[in-house]
Amino acid sequence: MNPDNKFKDVSKAKLTAGVFATTVALALAVISSQVSAIGTEDTINQKPLSAEFKKLDTNSDKQLTHEEVARDKDVSSYFAEADINQDGALSVDEYINFKSNVQQQRVSAYIDDATVTAKVKAELIKDAGLDGIDISVETHKGQVILSGFVNNGEQLLRAVHIASGVNGVQSVKNALVIRS
Repeated sequence: MNPDNKFKDVSKAKLTAGVFATTVALALAVISSQVSAIGTEDTINQKPLSAEFKKLDTNSDKQLTHEEVARDKDVSSYFAEADINQDGALSVDEYINFKSNVQQQRVSAYIDDATVTAKVKAELIKDAGLDGIDISVETHKGQVILSGFVNNGEQLLRAVHIASGVNGVQSVKNALVIRS
């Protein structure tokens, strides 16, 4: 066996193991975040968000008006949505529930992107016609960006095709360079 091929095979095996470990770690993070969302009343109290509420409540009436919440960009644009009882003010519970949902959506989006990146990278490495180690993968809101080097146009098209076929990929931006 050619020493270069042996090195590539060992490198691919190590990278595949790394991708697998990353995927498992992400899955565990999702599970632990879901488990931590279920707890006693004390753990659900969410003291940091209560403290944010108190800072915003400038008149200390235990309710936030649209003017008071204007400094919180997560809530100000969606005030009506956060105001569940439609009384024109946010209670502590309304504020905490809405703000928690916004934060959970951000975490979920990050985990989804990391999972998509790991899946695409694993598929590129598995493909015998590609040297997936030379291709970098980044994902933002489902858009995958491929960068790095390929040997020819066929490999470039193959990499884009593989990435496009991975579940969770919304679009693929090609920044691959053909080696000269």
